[in-house]
Amino acid sequence: MSQQQQQQPVHDPSEDKGPRIMAVLWALTGFTTLLVAARVYIRLVMLRSFGLDDWLIVFGMIMGFVFCGITTAAIVNGFGKHLMYIEMDKIETVLLLNNLSFLFGILSFTIPKLAIAALLNRILNRNKFHQILLWFLTGFAGTVSCICIVVLFTMCNPPEAMWKPRLVEAGATCRDQRILVDYAIFTGAVSAFVDLFLAAYPSTVLLKLNMSLRKKLALCGALGLGSLASAMAIIKCVQLPGLMDKSDFTYSTADLVLWTCVEANVVVVASCIPTLQPLLEFILGKRVMASSSRGTNEHYKSSGFNNSSYGAKRSMASRKEAGFTTVESQESILGDNENGNAHPLSQIRRTDNVTVNYESRSAKYGSNGPKGAW
Repeated sequence: MSQQQQQQPVHDPSEDKGPRIMAVLWALTGFTTLLVAARVYIRLVMLRSFGLDDWLIVFGMIMGFVFCGITTAAIVNGFGKHLMYIEMDKIETVLLLNNLSFLFGILSFTIPKLAIAALLNRILNRNKFHQILLWFLTGFAGTVSCICIVVLFTMCNPPEAMWKPRLVEAGATCRDQRILVDYAIFTGAVSAFVDLFLAAYPSTVLLKLNMSLRKKLALCGALGLGSLASAMAIIKCVQLPGLMDKSDFTYSTADLVLWTCVEANVVVVASCIPTLQPLLEFILGKRVMASSSRGTNEHYKSSGFNNSSYGAKRSMASRKEAGFTTVESQESILGDNENGNAHPLSQIRRTDNVTVNYESRSAKYGSNGPKGAW
C-alpha cells in the first residue's frame, strides 16, 4: 500500500489554471470583438460593401464566443484543476464540456482562414491561378480540421464513453489515444503552414505596387500578422501530447485550450487590421472625408456635367494633337460600394497606364496619297 502511495503523483491542491485561462480568454476575445465590430461598421455603414470575407469573420467570431462560453462553464465546474481534486459528480460534466470546447475551438481558428483567403482575393485582384491556390490551401486546412473533429468524437464506441468513464469500465471500447494526438499534431502543422503562407503571400504582391515604401511596409505588416498565428499553432502542437494523460486530463489539457483561444483570436485580428484604415483616418480629424466632400462640390457645377471629366477630355484632345494617347485606369483594391463606385475612403488604388503612339496620315502619305503611287 505504501508503494502505491509513493507511485501516485502528489499535486498541490491550490494549483488551478482556470483563472489564468479565463483572464486570457475574455481579454483577447473582448479585444477581438472590438476589432470585428469596427470592421463591420466600416464595411456595412461607411463603405456599404459587406462581402464574403466579412460574413466569414462574423461567423468565426460567433464560434469563438461559443468556445469561450463552453470553456468558462468547464472552468466553473473545475477544469484547470487536478482531476483528483474535482468532485466526482462534476467530472463527467467537465469532460463533456472540454470535448465540446475543442469542437468550437477548431472551428474558431479554421473559419477565419477562409475569410483571409476571401479578403486577399478581393483586394489583391490576382489571376485565377492565385485565387484557386488561396482557396485550395485554406479549404485543405479546413477539411483537415473537420476530419480532426470526426476523429475526436469517434475515439470511443459509444462516443459517450469519452466523458463517461464508467462506460469504459462497463465494456465500452476506445482506440489508442496516440491516434488522436498524432492527427491533431498533423492538423496543427497544416494550420501553421497555411497561416504562414497567408501572412507572406501579400508581401509578394504589395511590394510590386506603385505606392510609397512606408505604405507598402504598413500594409505588409498588417496583412502579415498571420505569422503570429502560425507561431501560436506551433506552440499548440507542443501542448497536444497532454491529451495522452487520461489520469489528469483536466489539468494537462488546460494549456491546449489556452493556446487554441490565442491562435483563433490572432487569426481574426490579422484579418481585421487591414480593413480598419478608413475608420482610423476618420477618427484622426476626418481629413479624408473632408477632402472628399470638398472635391465633390468643386467637381459639379450648375452646367450639369463633371468638370474633371471635361478637363480629362481636353487633356486627351491635346495629347492626340501631340501624336500619342494615354489611357489610365484606376481600380481600388479595398473594394467598391454596392453601386459599383469606389468609396472615397478606399485610398489604395492600382493604376495601369497604356500609351498608344501613331503617326499622322498626312505626314506619311502626303495630301493626295502615298508618295510614289500612281
